[in-house]
Amino acid sequence: DDVGLRPPPGRPARRKVKPDIVFFGEALPPRFFECAEADFPRCDLLLVMGTSLVVQPFSGLIDLVPPSAKRVLINRQRAGEVSDVLSIPGLGGGGGFDFDADDSRDAFLEGDVDEVVAEIVRLAGWRDEFEALLRERRGEPRET
Repeated sequence: DDVGLRPPPGRPARRKVKPDIVFFGEALPPRFFECAEADFPRCDLLLVMGTSLVVQPFSGLIDLVPPSAKRVLINRQRAGEVSDVLSIPGLGGGGGFDFDADDSRDAFLEGDVDEVVAEIVRLAGWRDEFEALLRERRGEPRET
């Protein structure tokens, strides 16, 4: 039922509504490349969550962090591993995660992203701050 998508009675539809996302096949905004170039070389911990890591340029981003940076994949299944990642010149890629090496900088936390993040938050003692942040993002009033 598309009742919720129709304009109110007596008001014509004036324009199409597009979510604030980039659809597959659309060009990424220049800011994406500016931020990747500026931010990834400074990264010391990269958290990657809920992705198959098969679409460029995102799948190649994991290789733009310094070799000293720790990388953690939180996902229902392993993804973006060395054998899975294609290298595309100028977009990164080719390295991928290596979860099995004894000296690997990579870690895989298997599970639902929300559940794994909630457990990390609990273990770190950040529950109150995290819940306040979530309430703020949802536009809920602050607790006093």
